[in-house]
Parts: sequence; C-alpha cells; structure tokens
Amino acid sequence: MKYYLGKIGERNGDMEYSDKYLFATNGSAAKHADKVAKEWRGCTKGDWDKDEGGYWSDHTLVFSDDYREIPKEDFDVLKKYLTVL
Repeated sequence: MKYYLGKIGERNGDMEYSDKYLFATNGSAAKHADKVAKEWRGCTKGDWDKDEGGYWSDHTLVFSDDYREIPKEDFDVLKKYLTVL
C-alpha cells in the first residue's frame, strides 16, 4: 500500500481554488486521483474535456491538480485533519 496527499483543483470563471485530501492505494495513483476528480462534483466520463484536462460540472472545471506520495506515518497524522478518499 502506498499513501498520498492529493489536491483537487476547481476553476469557475476567473476564480480558481483547491482542496487537499488523502488516499491510499495498491494500484495507480494517477487513476485514483482522476477518479476522485471525476466524482468530486458528481461528474461522469462524458463530462471530460480533453482540451482543459478536467471534468465540467455546470460552469466549474474540476481536475486532479497534484498528488504526492507520503510516508505512512505522515498519512496517519494527517488523516486526523484531512478527508481520506
């Protein structure tokens, strides 16, 4: 199992903001981060915009902004403060 700190980006007009979350996976971290982005606002594969690199939900573009592998010890501390997805 590998442990990660992920970041979701959202762009709505001129506003851009992000949220951090944690995840653990034995599989592909990139696929997991993309799944989180897709489900963040209830998007589907059909909402994918290849040119923008994200999923459209109404007028908001949602995308996996970043993820980094972290030690399990850090994961165990951070999960007290961040959501595990």
